[in-house]
Amino acid sequence: MQKNFTDNSLIEIRWHGRGGQGTVTGAKSLTEAVQGTGKFVVIGGDGGTYDIGLQSLSGAFERGHDLCYICYDNGAYMNTGIQRSGATPLGASTMTSPASEADFGKNRHRKDLTLIMMGHNIDYVAQASIHDPIDLSNKIKKGIETDGPAFINIISPCIPGWKIESDMAVEMARMAVETCHWPLYEFKKGLIKINYRPKKHISMAEWMFVQGRFNHLKDPKWGHVIESLQKETDAKWAWLLDQEAKNPAE
Repeated sequence: MQKNFTDNSLIEIRWHGRGGQGTVTGAKSLTEAVQGTGKFVVIGGDGGTYDIGLQSLSGAFERGHDLCYICYDNGAYMNTGIQRSGATPLGASTMTSPASEADFGKNRHRKDLTLIMMGHNIDYVAQASIHDPIDLSNKIKKGIETDGPAFINIISPCIPGWKIESDMAVEMARMAVETCHWPLYEFKKGLIKINYRPKKHISMAEWMFVQGRFNHLKDPKWGHVIESLQKETDAKWAWLLDQEAKNPAE
């Protein structure tokens, strides 16, 4: 644990593994006992957030700890060999959900962790993308300035895990937003605000077939997988539009 001596309100903790949420819970209680306050910012990957660390993150949010949690979502356990996680999309081929003649890769839709965090009734939740640094920085600022727990989910493609060219990560993030697979929006004090509306939606197939992890789905026999992904994406986007439309007039 390191104290940032240039700012008494900022505490920096570095840990190895997926224990960040629990570590911060303990450190937060200690900090409040010693100096009365202190804002914590936690950064984790999707494996350690969607799956291994979800219980402790949920508990920290339910208790109302004053922390901003930032998740870098690259859709699998990339650091340990590209194993599927709760964030892995339907149909993606990974080391633990490999595509074959008989299997189309991961056989379940991804977990919508942003929606799960909204269900904790915290004051600020947001989705962002590495391709839009202004929107991203604004959301991080809002999360840190929120009095209480905040959650920001960021799509951050992994080049070897997605099997894309080394200069394609930012473009893949942009395309994910244009498909509405990864909409940019905020949930603030119970209200949803969509931050970006694509003028012309890109199909899921157009986004997926640039990525090697979905190449096997080009086989016509897996057409139902593409259709299911498109249907899921369209339904979630329609739900977001409907929820925003219910906001009271400003």
